[in-house]
Amino acid sequence: MLHFMEGEVIRCIKERRSIRNYLDKELPKEIIEEIIEAGRYAPSAENKQPWRFIVITDRAYINELSERVKKQVRNILKRKCKWKKKYPELNERETFLFLNAVASSSRDVIFHDAPAVVFIITENKAFYDESCACAAQNMMLAAWSLGIGSCWIGFAKFLEMDKEAMKMLGVPHGYHIAACLTLGYPAKVPKAPMRNPIAGIMKWI
Repeated sequence: MLHFMEGEVIRCIKERRSIRNYLDKELPKEIIEEIIEAGRYAPSAENKQPWRFIVITDRAYINELSERVKKQVRNILKRKCKWKKKYPELNERETFLFLNAVASSSRDVIFHDAPAVVFIITENKAFYDESCACAAQNMMLAAWSLGIGSCWIGFAKFLEMDKEAMKMLGVPHGYHIAACLTLGYPAKVPKAPMRNPIAGIMKWI
């Protein structure tokens, strides 16, 4: 049986966790730029490098965006019948209760009080979202290698329903949010969840 030495990249991939608890400590601008630099080096379709990055470190502004997201979630819950075709998960009781808890929370349950939030935006073109996802993964791995926690914030997509918020962010016409990451020093690192056995998810041909 072959044995391979586990390199730093493989170790980082296996050890990285989504962090939702951050220390109340600012991130140096240089570290944020280093993380984004890793995103710049991600592969992209036809090397178009379609990503643009919007970095927010203003805590008050982050909290405002959090409240705007919760407002959009409340609007969706109020018009459940209208949205359940696009979001069939609304028919699931657990999902409905979870979204209701998020929408009514007085805390920042969207960006988790992170000291920095990075939006990755791109144009509405083929394979641009996939390219931006590669950039986001590069950034999360680079962050972890530097001792910085991160989390992909899916709820941030709801800001696309808020024209004023998109204007405040400076998102150009024809662009959308491909990904959103929180960054910060971890206050707590969760245990690794169990992974499905490779035999059940891989097929050889």
